[in-house]
Amino acid sequence: MTTEFSQKASEMRATSLDEAADLLRRVAGERQAGESMKAIFRRLGRKLDNWSENRIRDVWHRDPRIKVRADEVSQLRALTEPKRKPESIHDLEELRATVARLARYEALLQRLDEDLYGPDISAAGDQLGQARSLLGKSGSGL
Repeated sequence: MTTEFSQKASEMRATSLDEAADLLRRVAGERQAGESMKAIFRRLGRKLDNWSENRIRDVWHRDPRIKVRADEVSQLRALTEPKRKPESIHDLEELRATVARLARYEALLQRLDEDLYGPDISAAGDQLGQARSLLGKSGSGL
């Protein structure tokens, strides 16, 4: 039983080490032309709080003698997760610009010839209403 437990523990340790090494490589990103491994480890050291260059090197090379802590894996995961907030802000700004553009088109079409462009005005009004309702759901109005 003891050997089965130690075997499972070493498998779990290897799995977390593999995950940490993969995440570490993602945090490092692409290697620049002429960039040494030492430079990569230094660059990673600036991004990773409380990680020594030796610790980074051991995880990078998947040294089986080390144990990766959960907080280290969490830190690596946080650095590799996509940043969603700036994208959503960009999407909201883009939606506001579209609403403003639709409102200008609607006003322009009404001034030109309401009989000729009546269906277009109606369609633009419908799109404008839908866009405004989306903006209302996001917590900010036009």
